[in-house]
Amino acid sequence: MTFDPMGMASAFLFLASLTLFLSPARGHGRAASDFDHGLDLLNDLLTDKPETLCQYVECINPVAEDACPEGTFFMEGIAQYGCCGACVEFRGLDEYCTGSIHPQYCGGYGLYSQSGTCSDPWKKLRDLRNSIDENLYPQDNVVRSSWCGYNIACGSNRKCAIDSNARGCVYIQRKYDEARQPGSGLYFDYRDDYRWRPTCSTEGFFAEKQCKGPLGEQRCVCVDPDGNRLYGDAFSYQEELYNTMNCKCSRRVWELQQAGEKSVTLHCAPNGNYEPLQCEDGWCYCIDPATATPYGSRLPEGVMDRLDCYNKTLVGAQYLRRCESEYHAHMELYDLMEFKGVQGPSTLLECDADGSYSGKQCEKGSCRCYDKYKNIIAGLAGSGCQCARDLWMNQQMNINIEISCQVDSGSYKSIQTRGQYAFCVDDDGVRAGPLVYQSAAGKLGCEAAKKCQNGSKQSNCDNACQDCSQEDYVKAN
Repeated sequence: MTFDPMGMASAFLFLASLTLFLSPARGHGRAASDFDHGLDLLNDLLTDKPETLCQYVECINPVAEDACPEGTFFMEGIAQYGCCGACVEFRGLDEYCTGSIHPQYCGGYGLYSQSGTCSDPWKKLRDLRNSIDENLYPQDNVVRSSWCGYNIACGSNRKCAIDSNARGCVYIQRKYDEARQPGSGLYFDYRDDYRWRPTCSTEGFFAEKQCKGPLGEQRCVCVDPDGNRLYGDAFSYQEELYNTMNCKCSRRVWELQQAGEKSVTLHCAPNGNYEPLQCEDGWCYCIDPATATPYGSRLPEGVMDRLDCYNKTLVGAQYLRRCESEYHAHMELYDLMEFKGVQGPSTLLECDADGSYSGKQCEKGSCRCYDKYKNIIAGLAGSGCQCARDLWMNQQMNINIEISCQVDSGSYKSIQTRGQYAFCVDDDGVRAGPLVYQSAAGKLGCEAAKKCQNGSKQSNCDNACQDCSQEDYVKAN
């Protein structure tokens, strides 16, 4: 990034005016040393009120987050006295360091030794600015920090090393890799093939798309940064959905909801990708599902059929679908009544990110499972409706797969049997335990297998099938 002489000149003129105002007059002239106080004022502003200084700084060559080179992170408040954004490059393994990023400190930035709270929102920026090695900002807008990057810690020898305290996605990854080390004695193909390695973002959170389960039996699902399930999935036999899946739409819908958006009208495909046509606030545009990049013109919803991406079969004459149309109308009424000082009626209606009805709908204390068109497919919902929905989907696609749902519920039985085999499944019906013969079904420890997948104690992996002999495992014979 180039330095902004005009912007900084404005800042120094501002400081000079403060100096003239605050310094006592000495007749009609001033000693040159009187102006030295401007540096003290600048330092005070940088320390206590950087937001005041930033009003007089014009950022040169600003970049968007997605414009930073690979291996760098866009962060606000880094360049030009902390008033402008820059792409920050952190130290890697075995490199010299002065500190680390702590994911629980100030939203992700701060000295590793700091606590998980941040009473001073400017402190994280001051700490990070102090770690920047260079004061000159080159044209590519990249600055280098002396801190270690995400999920690696600055050790006592001042070198970056794997952070043994990292949890979540990175922790599961590390435990999986340790178990798969040759000669570890912690992983046996015939017993542990159900374990899967999560995909983590550079910051250490769960990536949007996770493919779980044994090879050949995988189901890819969309998740939030903590690994919680979002709308969007695909089995390996759904080749097009499976191979093109990126979950960018599902994650964006989740982000908007977390930001307080009451009615999100983005449309996601069954695999969590964007649908080609999107409409928001009465305006429609096209988006490339593969890259999540909008293109072309934005047109009023009334003439959305003039857009290249409009598909009459998929969209029809109205953009909003049944569930979201009902929900959107309700929220408009709610907002109107709230504006008039009246508490509006609440709703339990749940819509999926494609605008259709969610599987589980509740009314007057009773929850049932529905298809996308709000037809009942299970009398009671229990803890969820994934099993009932999968049965319904398989019927629509003429797929004959044996699935067992819990009695009076739409969720999966924890132990499934197919032919002479038995195995544990997770909430998505994915095999989440060893494949054994039905004679050993009573020995399966589904909770232990779940803890093993999440990187818990080795004893849980050993108890995924309690007291099982090698003959009990299908893949050992």
